[in-house]
Amino acid sequence: MFVNLNMTLKECLERYPEVKSVLYRYIEECLYCEGFKDEPLEVVLKAHRLHPEKIVKEINKYLEEKRRDGV
Repeated sequence: MFVNLNMTLKECLERYPEVKSVLYRYIEECLYCEGFKDEPLEVVLKAHRLHPEKIVKEINKYLEEKRRDGV
């Protein structure tokens, strides 16, 4: 697993900048908001009434596919 619910939004984007495209679909405005950058992904996603586990699973699947494809 690459990303987990306890990672901050900032940490996630710094470690895996390519997930920005996945997150953009769900929390576009938070990617540019300094207020949420230091919050855990679980808090950020719940604040938008999203299902954090589902989105983190999607992010990890995306990263796994990129790794498998050698990108």
